[in-house]
Amino acid sequence: MKKYNAKHALGTVLVCVGFLCLVIVLAGYLTYGSADPATYQVNDETRTAAIGEAKNLSERSRRLLGERADALLTLYENAGSTERAALFEELKALLASGDAISDAMNGKIQALRSLDGREAEIQHLYNVQSLVNTIRTSERTIAEETAALGTDRGVAQAERRAALARIQNVGWLAMILGSVLLIVLGFVLNHGYRMKHAASRVLLYVLLTAGAVIMVFPFYWMLTSALKTRLQVSQFPPQFAPDHWLNFENFRLAFNTAPFAQYFLNSLIVCFFSVLIVTFTTILGSFAFTRLNFPGKETLFSALLSMMMLPFEMLVITNYSTVIKLGMNDSLPALILPFISSIFYTYIMRNFFMSIPDSLYWSARVDGCSNWRYLWKVMVPIARPSLVTVVLLNALASWNSFMWPLLVIKSTRNRTLPFGLYAFTTEAGSFQELIMAASTVVVLPMIVLFLFARKQILRGVARGGLKG
Repeated sequence: MKKYNAKHALGTVLVCVGFLCLVIVLAGYLTYGSADPATYQVNDETRTAAIGEAKNLSERSRRLLGERADALLTLYENAGSTERAALFEELKALLASGDAISDAMNGKIQALRSLDGREAEIQHLYNVQSLVNTIRTSERTIAEETAALGTDRGVAQAERRAALARIQNVGWLAMILGSVLLIVLGFVLNHGYRMKHAASRVLLYVLLTAGAVIMVFPFYWMLTSALKTRLQVSQFPPQFAPDHWLNFENFRLAFNTAPFAQYFLNSLIVCFFSVLIVTFTTILGSFAFTRLNFPGKETLFSALLSMMMLPFEMLVITNYSTVIKLGMNDSLPALILPFISSIFYTYIMRNFFMSIPDSLYWSARVDGCSNWRYLWKVMVPIARPSLVTVVLLNALASWNSFMWPLLVIKSTRNRTLPFGLYAFTTEAGSFQELIMAASTVVVLPMIVLFLFARKQILRGVARGGLKG
């Protein structure tokens, strides 16, 4: 018995050690697997070279910064902004003297924002902030490397990193296989129910966590980039969090550059009426295919279901021709008309209506209740879960619609948010922080809606897919 317990304990230890080694080896391979050992060498020769490169970079940046400061000084003098003009006068004097840029001066420059969102000013401000950051980084590098000359500071750590970078792919593969063998050996020694259950739970949570991080990270990056300054967005290595979480300057600039308020209103109007009309037609169609008896009912419904296999792209030309003939091109009704009904939503609601007992219908009819009153007083309240699902899914689809507005909308005033964002990506150029701010405006409402209604969506789809 003691031998058996010792065997299980050894197996458990080997599995834990194997998992730990596997994580460490994989992290090491991702970091040093393709690295050049020469980049980790630290000695007086490499430090002297780094000092020379930093000095050259600092001198070039100072020269360019002087030119940008002149341009901004002229701009602010013409605009009557005396405080900003005085700041750049002080910066020019500092550059002429060759003195280092102080923390106070750097803080004032990095805190500058556009006065009115003009593109020329934004570009100059971005260049000035970037050059100031480059100069300060170069001066810090010069000071650190100069102080480290003739010392062993950082040499041991650099040698360890260089040694890891010298490991070939075969070596990394051997260490990975060794870690896996430890795990396998641990399971051979202890393959009881508890070990299998614990390992499966750990693996499940690891995969779920990895999947959650992969799915959530793009939204996190979009939101944080919208709150960063232009300098922080372009930094490398990237900065994963903004310095100020309440920096909404990019949203102001984005709304000044493009009429996102009008885009938002257009999307809201289209979404509201699309949801209203589709919900109404879905309820009526579902009731007709559930409670009304007419010739060819099942054949007609099967034909409608078969239409779901046709992609929307095959109907674009027909829909576009219809909209043109009706004279509705470049208007908001043109975004609503082709989507006043949905076979998929009718299928969901029909299946839910069929789960309502027939006895309830006939009891209401015996009491003198009409079909119209029975539908709205009995069936619709009972079908609320599926109805909420239809409303939410339709709202998501209408809000995110892009291809159809791109075809039928020509004027700026009738653009919806997705189409407006597409146009804004060309208008904003390389200003990634403005694009991210605009993307947040487009995506955030639907994210919030989904987070609050995800259970209703899943519950409605699951119950709507069941018959009887």
